[in-house]
Amino acid sequence: MHASAFLANVPTASLPVDTLLRPSDLEAYAHEMPIAAMVLPRLQAMLFSAETSIHDIVDLVMIDPSLAARVIQAASSPVYGSGQPVDSLAEALTRLGSDEVYRITAAFALSKFLNRPLRCYNLGPNEYWRRSIACALAMVDLAPASGLDERLAYTVGLLHALGMIFIDRHLRCVGAPNLRFEAMPATSLPKAEVMLTGMHHARAAAFVLRTWYFSEAIVEPIEHQFNPSAAIRHRSMCSLLAEARTVAAELAAKLPPPGQELPIPLEKLLGDDWRVSIARQILVIEGHKF
Repeated sequence: MHASAFLANVPTASLPVDTLLRPSDLEAYAHEMPIAAMVLPRLQAMLFSAETSIHDIVDLVMIDPSLAARVIQAASSPVYGSGQPVDSLAEALTRLGSDEVYRITAAFALSKFLNRPLRCYNLGPNEYWRRSIACALAMVDLAPASGLDERLAYTVGLLHALGMIFIDRHLRCVGAPNLRFEAMPATSLPKAEVMLTGMHHARAAAFVLRTWYFSEAIVEPIEHQFNPSAAIRHRSMCSLLAEARTVAAELAAKLPPPGQELPIPLEKLLGDDWRVSIARQILVIEGHKF
């Protein structure tokens, strides 16, 4: 199929630039990542180590003072704790527990990077960010039934669409910012990306995550999310993404923009307790106070 079939109002024959996305391009774009995101592989290693103390995690989170402030804010929220204010980062970490600390830290560390418009996908910053965090939270809830680690599932969900950022970035860098992927079934998007740039966003994400030294337990499910049977060791995690992605897209489309009041209670807006729980966690991460 001709690539123009996937692009809105842009005939492929008239494309004036080379849109091929090369590994060298991805490596260059990867260096633009905010420093807070570099916390994640180190935090992941710490939380899996029996020798890690609360003071080790405090020192790591304090690399970014705004991250530390968000952890304290979350610990004071009734969604995550008693609703009573905490006075220190150490107290916040103790109240939340290691799993919640990892989730909040991962979400906030990546929020500035993931919370951006993706012009070529016709996605505003709020929708893309909320898809990412909703997928992560859904993965956490679905993981136990499949015997999968919740922290790994959360990270896979949070980063599963990371490659979209780099494809969008690439098209802007090569002088093709007006290219748009038209509305299409989710199963058609990877093919459209390959025909335009030479790789789909799952492959792009995997390359970047390996550059950042993320473990294969995270990278492989993301890389093969469109074809779980190709995964060698983490096929179950790949399969879990399909259900989580669907829920995430649904939630992102229904929630109002940050700062706006909910038009109706979440229970009426979303319909069931599971989706309401995910939505509440998203809003708390964004700084909403219930």
